[in-house]
Amino acid sequence: MAGSGLALLILLVCALILAVLVLVLFQLRRPRDTEPAAATLLLQQIETVRQEQARALEANAQLLNQRLAEMQQVLLESTNAVGARLDNTAQLSGELNRRLGELSAAAQNMLELGRNLMSLQDILRAPKPRGVLGEFFLGNILQEMVPNNYEMQYRFRSGEKVDAVVRLGGKLVPVDAKFPLEDFQRLLAAGDENERLTLRRQFLQRVKKHIDAIAQKYILPDEGTFDFALMYIPAENVYYETIVTAPDQDEGILNYAFARRVIPVSPGTIYAYLQAIVLGLRGMQVERRAQEILDHLDRLQSDISRLQEKFQILGNHLTNAHNRYEEAARELERLTTRLTLSVPVADPKSENRQS
Repeated sequence: MAGSGLALLILLVCALILAVLVLVLFQLRRPRDTEPAAATLLLQQIETVRQEQARALEANAQLLNQRLAEMQQVLLESTNAVGARLDNTAQLSGELNRRLGELSAAAQNMLELGRNLMSLQDILRAPKPRGVLGEFFLGNILQEMVPNNYEMQYRFRSGEKVDAVVRLGGKLVPVDAKFPLEDFQRLLAAGDENERLTLRRQFLQRVKKHIDAIAQKYILPDEGTFDFALMYIPAENVYYETIVTAPDQDEGILNYAFARRVIPVSPGTIYAYLQAIVLGLRGMQVERRAQEILDHLDRLQSDISRLQEKFQILGNHLTNAHNRYEEAARELERLTTRLTLSVPVADPKSENRQS
């Protein structure tokens, strides 16, 4: 805008100069007698041109100043906007750096967790430490649920040791921690469906062996156990694979376990099973108490019947005695009457005269 105004001003000045030159040449060619008048006219025209030029220059200068002021305002607003955006960019950059720092820390924690998991996997790879860890988790759960009614590593007379027993109602609930990790890991790493089915069958066969061992070694009613035991599986995913029945199997693992009085439980279900056992024992106690009350009532009924018989006999005896008493009284009265009639009564006057 300012460049176009300046170019217009230059063109206007050039046009005025050209007009003055043309006018001067025209005056020079006129006759000499008219020179004073022509000079005066020329001066007037020059003055007029100068005034118009001055006005034009002033107008263009004002326009140019206005345009410059507008451009300065626009430039200032643009500068402020750019500054604000730079500030926002700086803030966003700081926030981004902070988030990147957090992500870096989280990634470091994930790497550390991964190393810890690998270490835990190495620890669990051997059967003995794995069993100890399962017993540890089982002990923590029993400590929270039945703190005073359980014992770890309970030994039977046969020398067999079960991981834990829970004392309920004067009897023992054997709890054994079985953790078929190797077969389960192979099942998870199966490449296709056929391999998965094969490995699943192997996994379930391993679990069935555990069930048979528990039923044979730990269900010992002669030593104070209930006629069932709990098979504790210390991982929910392993528990799920244990109790879910494949479509092509004739007998589910859960039915197999129940048939041998072994109940598979997990960290999330063992409490519910123990509660059900406690409630069942309470129901048995109530039923036993009710039976005892009925037995007492039967004995009381028998005693009352015998007492009624004795009262009946006593009543009969009393009735017979009363009848005999009345008969004896009547007989005595008759004898008294007969005796009175048969013995004469002496006259007192005659007795006095004789004396």
